[in-house]
Formats: sequence, structure tokens, C-alpha cells
Amino acid sequence: MFRTAVAGALVGSCAIVATNSAMAAESDMAGKKVIFVPIAMGISLTEGWARRMREHADIHGYSIDVRDAAFNTSVMAELVAKAISDKPDVLVVHNPTVQLLARQIKQAESEGIKVLQINLQSNQPSTAFVGANWERIGREIAEDIVKECGEGSGKSGKVAIVPGQLTAADSVIMNEAAFKVFEGHKEIQVVSNQASDWEPEKARQITATVLQQHPDLCAIFGHWDVHTMGAGNAVKDAGKADDVLVYSTGGGDDVACKAVEDGVQDRIWSYDADGQGRDAGTMIDLLLQGATAADGSMLIAESPLKIIKAGENYDSSLCWKM
Repeated sequence: MFRTAVAGALVGSCAIVATNSAMAAESDMAGKKVIFVPIAMGISLTEGWARRMREHADIHGYSIDVRDAAFNTSVMAELVAKAISDKPDVLVVHNPTVQLLARQIKQAESEGIKVLQINLQSNQPSTAFVGANWERIGREIAEDIVKECGEGSGKSGKVAIVPGQLTAADSVIMNEAAFKVFEGHKEIQVVSNQASDWEPEKARQITATVLQQHPDLCAIFGHWDVHTMGAGNAVKDAGKADDVLVYSTGGGDDVACKAVEDGVQDRIWSYDADGQGRDAGTMIDLLLQGATAADGSMLIAESPLKIIKAGENYDSSLCWKM
């Protein structure tokens, strides 16, 4: 992964150096067009990405047009179809599931439009991807759950998983990685694996039901900190905050830190949406200047992880603000 990213970046960097002028590099990008189709705007994750991408666009003179799907997959498919017909130089997509945009990503690439996938991958490869290593996150959280709830812990070993959508890339990959870890620890029992459709209230209802059925639950693994707020509040409402560890992943804005401070969530694996936005902006700059992987594979910029953890080592500086 890193070799592909570095090799591709070097191809792009050589193109930049060849101009021997920052102004020339900027003029190469000026007037070009980027379209960004996120699952939804109005959340810190996508707002943070868009802010950083716009900063790059302003510096280099290209345009970025954000088209909000507002959590509607049908609308998203329509927006991507319209974006392809508008012939941007780069199309940035935020995949709600591994399959929804696969055909359209392939179509865009076949028509010479470079596609950057951000944070959630489709089954269809594209020119580039910027985002989290979901396998690593799922594995690390599962290993931490085993440490806290497994053999020798004195706990039940019962775990509830709350994905956003079972077919979303993060949920698919994290579940696969987590279950591989759990398979080696038979004392761990996944008692629920129900999707919340990214809705905090639905996550709260799912968790409340699980706690009624399994009052000795040891841990909850939510696949996004925003909807996991509902799960954490259900734990607090049940008076179980000292007994049930609430894990999640997310973009790591200051709301995440407040959730940890308030005892709504205990441990958040942050992929730092602010940093991802900068990486996406840089990747767009490179793509607009012709960067490609030497072997034709997908350029990948993997997001570094920050673990926001309650307790004496809690560090609020790990979070960012809009």
C-alpha cells in the first residue's frame, strides 16, 4: 500500500519538479474542475474534508463543486451520474456501500475522469483513495476488547456490534477483522450485530434492547462515533457506564473528545478528518498534475490513527475543531 502511494506520488512530484516553478504548477491546475459528492454534508466529517479541499482549490485556482446527497442513496447515484456528464477533471466520491457506485466509478474512469474515493471504498478500484485502514482499526479494537473482556478479565465476554450499514466498506472490513480476532478467543461472544443506518436514536434503541437481554454486556463496538452517541447514552441511561466499555471510530473532532469527557464513549479510534481533508486536497493537486501509480494501481494515502481514550492518559489535543 505504502509503496504504491509513494511510487505514485513520486510520479506526480516529478511532474511538479519538471515545471521548476511553483507558479507554473499552479497555472497547470488553474481553471480545472473538481466535483465532490459526499454521503451528506452538515456533519463534521464531510464539512472538514470540504473545508480543506477548498483551501487547496483557492490556492491553485481550480474549482470544487460540492453536491450533497443528504443520506439518500438514490439521490447520490443521480448526483454522481450528473457529475460524470459534467466532465470534471477529478470526481471525489464518498461511498455509502461497497457496491452502490461501483459501476459509475468504472464509467467515470473509462471516460478519462480521475476518481478519488475518500474514506469509504467501493468494490471498484479507482485512480486514488484517501482514508482509514479499516482492517487495522477493526483488528485493534477487537484486540482491546479481548484484553478488557476476555479470559482473566472476570467479565462476561459479551460484545454488541453496532455498524452503520452492514454493506458499508468500513463495517464490512472492520467486522471481518474483528471476527477473525474473536475466533481465536472463544470466551468472546458477539450477542448483537445490528446496523443503525447511521442514526443515533436507532443505535440507542438497539443498545437498550441488548442491555435488557444481556445485562452483563461487557463492550459495545460502534462503527462511527456520531451514531454511537446513541449507544453510549443508552448505556448511561441503564446505569451501566462503569460496566460497559463503549468503543467507536470517527473523524476525531472536538465533539468526540466531549463524548469521552462526558462518559458517553470510552475509546475512539480517530482517523482525523481534518488531516484527511488536507491529504485529499494534496491528492487532488497531484491528480490534476498527472500523478499516477507507476504500475497503474490505485494511489493510496492511508490516514494515521489517534486513539482518544478516557482515563489518566486522556488528551484533548488529539481532537480538532472546525
